[in-house]
Amino acid sequence: MSDVANTEAVFLHSRKLSGFSFGPEHPFKPERGERVYRMCRGRNLFPDPRVRVEMVEEALGGIMERYHSPAYIEQLKAANSGDAVELEMLHYGIGTAENPVFAGVYDFAALSATASLRAARIVAEGAGSAFNPCGGFHHAYSDRASGFCYVNDIVIAISELLRAGKRVACVDIDAHHGDAVQAAYYDTDSVLTISLHESGKTLFPWSGFERETGDGDGEGFNINVPLDAGTDDEIFLALFRGIAMEALNVFEPEIIIGQFGTDMLATDPLTHLRLTNNGYIEAIEMLHRRFPRIVALGGGGYNLSDVERCWTLLWVELAGLTLEEGYGGALGGVFLGDASIEGADLRDMRHYTTGPVKDRLREHADSLISHFEREIRPRLRGG
Repeated sequence: MSDVANTEAVFLHSRKLSGFSFGPEHPFKPERGERVYRMCRGRNLFPDPRVRVEMVEEALGGIMERYHSPAYIEQLKAANSGDAVELEMLHYGIGTAENPVFAGVYDFAALSATASLRAARIVAEGAGSAFNPCGGFHHAYSDRASGFCYVNDIVIAISELLRAGKRVACVDIDAHHGDAVQAAYYDTDSVLTISLHESGKTLFPWSGFERETGDGDGEGFNINVPLDAGTDDEIFLALFRGIAMEALNVFEPEIIIGQFGTDMLATDPLTHLRLTNNGYIEAIEMLHRRFPRIVALGGGGYNLSDVERCWTLLWVELAGLTLEEGYGGALGGVFLGDASIEGADLRDMRHYTTGPVKDRLREHADSLISHFEREIRPRLRGG
């Protein structure tokens, strides 16, 4: 345990996970994990005494049973061969265009959850942060697959931290609402869940509105920040600061579970937001400065270049590393106007929504912050 406690950050990697395929036409590419690992390794971001890489190539026995129903698990195991879809599988969300049957689908789910569970244990034991790129499957319900997600590794990781006696908050900045995580904790105050995402008016899963604030003991402990299409870095950061950080400061979690998908970015093919990775990483920097213990999980992201650069910047931030000189310079300066920014060549060109659209976005942001201050903040309690 002493070695873990002295570790700033641990990168969870699995070559086996990266080798699975949802199919050639499917937008979710498990190879993302390997590509991020290679970029980090190529930039010498692993050989540091404060960090380490931990390989996860075998699933923990009974990992799926920690959250999912026996009937669902049975169907997912039946799909593992990759053979034809059975009618009964469709009842559990398996075999759809979004959640296809493929060879090793159960193995993929179980191994992904194992990596997230291991990340949670590492931080619970005293490490600063742990990062599992092949995690963050926030649409999987206990009894069905949904939205590219076959296992809810987030709930499994949170449950592990709760068993360890930790006070936990889940912060989700994926473009898609974390609906299944919300459902798991909607009636309890044991976990604070915060999801910033594109509005359900324009994007799957068509939920996550600001009035969804929890039931019973959970009232006020489920916070949604629906972003209008066109939201840029400025609006996103104002909402992250004015709602997410304010709620976290009241709740005072010991450990953050972060779902850090990259599909909020303007170049993602499935979404309608206008962020750059500058706003993305600045939000994570804000979060990490205040709450240094983070279990970081992947999530959405369907432009592989976005994923590689965002998650490399994320690892640098979590591990407290410095990118080597020679990777910034003129190219970064041309696009950003400031070549001194660390990792300038990994950063996007800054751009902002303007005109009447920006005015409408500001009005919407102001209304969300007012709603939080009036309806939610008074119900929150600190640790």
